[in-house]
Amino acid sequence: MCVLPHTHAEKFDQNYLQWKAKQQARDEQLKRQDPNYYLGKPTVSNHQTSKQANSASAAVSGAKININTANVQQLQQLNGVGEKKAQAILEYRQQNGKFKNIDELQNIKGIGPKLLEKNRTMIVL
Repeated sequence: MCVLPHTHAEKFDQNYLQWKAKQQARDEQLKRQDPNYYLGKPTVSNHQTSKQANSASAAVSGAKININTANVQQLQQLNGVGEKKAQAILEYRQQNGKFKNIDELQNIKGIGPKLLEKNRTMIVL
């Protein structure tokens, strides 16, 4: 009979301890925040068209956001619009085509008259 140097339980314990150490290191990394995180300007990837790049710059500078061409990140510049609502706007646009008027945003779950009025001056078609 062959005796293994590590029992199954010991291997499990070692694997668990290694995993736990990696998780703790990752947690610490996530806790550390770059002090310039919110001060930096977003970069535009090379594969975006110049129209999208101009639109991204406009969103950062507080200019109007075109709801017919904006991506998720640009839509999130609107007050009260997070990733979920931005994604819902994109899905609505894909299913129904371009928005014909700004009020059409109210057809999207989570976007009501109050949210629309808060952002009306920032939105263009």
